[in-house]
Amino acid sequence: SGSRRSAVARRRPLADFVERWGTLLGFALMIAAFWVAEPDTFGTLNNFKAILDQAAVTVLLGVGLTIVLAVGEFDLSFPYSVGLASGVATLMMTDWGLGAGVAVVMGLVAGVGAGMVAGLVVSMQRASSFIITLAIGFIWMGVADAITGGQTISSGLSEGFISITDHRVGGITLAVFVALGFSVLAAAVLRATVFGRYLQSVGSNAEAARLAGLRMARIRTAAFAGLGIGVGLSAVIITARQAQFTPDVGQGLFLQPYVAAFFGMSVLGARRFNVFGTVIGALFIGALQTGLIIVGAASWVSEVVQGAVLLVILIVIAARRAGWR
Repeated sequence: SGSRRSAVARRRPLADFVERWGTLLGFALMIAAFWVAEPDTFGTLNNFKAILDQAAVTVLLGVGLTIVLAVGEFDLSFPYSVGLASGVATLMMTDWGLGAGVAVVMGLVAGVGAGMVAGLVVSMQRASSFIITLAIGFIWMGVADAITGGQTISSGLSEGFISITDHRVGGITLAVFVALGFSVLAAAVLRATVFGRYLQSVGSNAEAARLAGLRMARIRTAAFAGLGIGVGLSAVIITARQAQFTPDVGQGLFLQPYVAAFFGMSVLGARRFNVFGTVIGALFIGALQTGLIIVGAASWVSEVVQGAVLLVILIVIAARRAGWR
């Protein structure tokens, strides 16, 4: 018994070190491996700027999702909400003849509105947010198809709107600064405001928060609205990048934000959803995808690695919460 306790005590420092620094060290080793493999391509300043630009949408959606996860809920509807917001922004220009500014604002309004609807329905029902938001997602997909005819729209977009993603400061795109600003704002709300503490209280112990008199429905709805801001911004950026609306604009956006958010739980041993960790997770995904493309890996490798990373992180987090060392 004594020898067993001694062995456990010896393992704890190593386990704590791995939990705190393991993901960051793994991230650094991945960067080093790609850099060594392709120093003239991967290891360049322009490539790192491109990784930042590529990660911007994942940061926006991942940080928004972090707010929802912090309140103890899940959202499966946000990729479809991106399609809805993209369609609304596009139609402001093509059907209504309005300018880029109005299109951006209405895209944001559509994203936030979709998030608030999801939050309200989740708050009113006792069913799992998985099922509710999945159903809502299909509704948004149908609405987007209805207002756009389910067709690609490539003509009539404002030049000012299309050029949004072309603006650069020091070679860094506007999308990166938008993602940075949203992340700083979300982190400030979660860590430095009373409302942020309410959000995390609901997520950690909903029953205690309810008994304490917190307005659960409002808090949950606000969390989903926060994700809606990320959705609206992402829709504008994606639509401007491709200079058109496509019916499948939200396709492929589901896995990466979740991987980034759960990756963030393992950064510095946080064990909770946090904005800083999510941003690091999004950069990890961007660097991984770019590195695999540069070294000529098959397209499926990225999805397999992302899924494996998410699975490992979930297993480790579950084991640590159960007290396994």
